[in-house]
Amino acid sequence: MTAWGVVAVCAIGGGVAGPFVERVARRARAAPAGDASLPVAARTTPTVAATTPTPPTVATTTPTPPTVAATLMHDGTATLMHDGTAGGPAAPRSVPKSEIAMVTVVTAAACALAAVRLGAVPSLAAYCALFGGLVAVSVADLRSGLVPRRILYPGLGLVAVGLAAASADLGEWRPLLDAAIGAAVAFAVFYAIWWIYPKGLGFGDVRLAALCGLGLGFLGFRQLYVGFLAAFLFGALGGLLVLARRGARRFPFAPALAAGTAFGVLWGGWLGNFWLHPG
Repeated sequence: MTAWGVVAVCAIGGGVAGPFVERVARRARAAPAGDASLPVAARTTPTVAATTPTPPTVATTTPTPPTVAATLMHDGTATLMHDGTAGGPAAPRSVPKSEIAMVTVVTAAACALAAVRLGAVPSLAAYCALFGGLVAVSVADLRSGLVPRRILYPGLGLVAVGLAAASADLGEWRPLLDAAIGAAVAFAVFYAIWWIYPKGLGFGDVRLAALCGLGLGFLGFRQLYVGFLAAFLFGALGGLLVLARRGARRFPFAPALAAGTAFGVLWGGWLGNFWLHPG
């Protein structure tokens, strides 16, 4: 298959997967109570209210006010409503077709760019899966302020298996080791930031950093450095824009982290060579 044929296949595959990515982001909104991926202000500890037993012959019910912030389900989880608040089970809100189309276009473009920049390499499928997961996480964070583990953990496993298969195909295991180091370093750095200033970073971003470090580290430490540097720059710029336009204090960092990772994968090697070795 020609190089442009690979690009076309990746673009078509990303376009087909786009609606599925949007659906995953829409449905992955349930988070365990007290989940550290929630913003600190939203973390609550459920309390047990004392009740007085009633005679078995008397059935009493207390209506639940519509303003209750969270309702714990029988499995200990709280479901998120379409307006970003926690509540009981509800049908997923309808999403405008324009949003689905945008997610589809972004996913297809990301996969096509991966094919253009990386070429027909054994790890291409893993990076297409990485980009799809990053799009889903970004959409979920923008809509609900959550970085769902339901997306992160399967994405991490899928990307890890893809990179391991690529290393086995190439017969080179050093890139896989570098990927593991990148994931560990990214997790440790973000964990330290979260531990020092938990109000500024959700623990979901810490988990997401490990996934991003895995993908960037496989390509090299220059890509790792450029990717996270770009993520912080994108985050700072986005935070300033949000603060200037709305005066809001909260800015979802997952989209910036995803964009920086994509930038590091696509152009991190070139920029790293140009920057670190200008001669």
